[in-house]
Amino acid sequence: MEIAETKFVREALALAALLKETPGASVGEIIGETGTGKTVAARAIMTNHGAMRVCAYEGMSRYALLGEVTAAAGIEGPSTRWMRMLSEWGPSQTERPILILDEANKLRWQALEALRYLADECGFAVLLVGTEIYERQFVSAKTRPLLLQLGRRIGAKRARMGHLDRAETFTHVLNARFGDVDRETATKFWQGCRKGNWGEAVELAEECLRICRANNVSALTMPVLEAALTWTANRREVGAA
Repeated sequence: MEIAETKFVREALALAALLKETPGASVGEIIGETGTGKTVAARAIMTNHGAMRVCAYEGMSRYALLGEVTAAAGIEGPSTRWMRMLSEWGPSQTERPILILDEANKLRWQALEALRYLADECGFAVLLVGTEIYERQFVSAKTRPLLLQLGRRIGAKRARMGHLDRAETFTHVLNARFGDVDRETATKFWQGCRKGNWGEAVELAEECLRICRANNVSALTMPVLEAALTWTANRREVGAA
C-alpha cells in the first residue's frame, strides 16, 4: 500500500527538505504521541529523500549507535575508526545525507551527543523521531548544558504529528480500503479510532476487512463496523487486565 501523505506527513517531508537543503540546519524533530504516524512519516522521508533509518532501543550505547549508522551508510571498516570514517563519508556525498533516528526518546545522553557530533562534524542532517526526548535525559548539572546545545540546533525545526480530521481519515484509511463509505459510518469510524489516531484507524480498518472477508461482503457497513469496534474494545480490556 502506498504511503499516505497526510497533512502531518507533508509537514515532516517539508522539514526533511529544509534540513537537507539549508546549511546550518543540522537537527530536527518529528514528535507525537503513540499511533500518530511518526513511523509513516519516517518511511515517507526514506522514500522521497533517500534517508537512512536507525531505530534506537532502551540502553543503546554510543558505540552501538555508531555501528548502526555506519552499517546504514554501507561503510565497512574497523570499529575503532567509525567516527573518522563517518566524518569523511558525509561530506563526500553529492547530497547531504539524512539520518532518521527512530525511537530517539530511548537514547541516553551519550548517544544523543554522538548524534550532535554527526550533525556538526560529519555533515549529516539528523531527524530525531519519537516522543519528547529531553528532560528525562538532561536533568543533572553535568548534562543540562548538553540539552541547551542540542535544543539550540533543533530550534523551531519540529514537526508534530497529530490526529487526522474526518476527511483525511476517510481519504487515507477508509477510501483506500473500502471505496465509498456512507457519512454516518465514516463518522462513527473516526470517533472509534479516537478521532483520527492513525495507528488505531489502521488497526480498526484491518479488523473491518477481516470481518468483511469472513462474511463474504465487500462494503463497510454499520454492522461490520460495530462488530470491529466490539473486538477492539474487548482486546483493549484484555490488554489492560
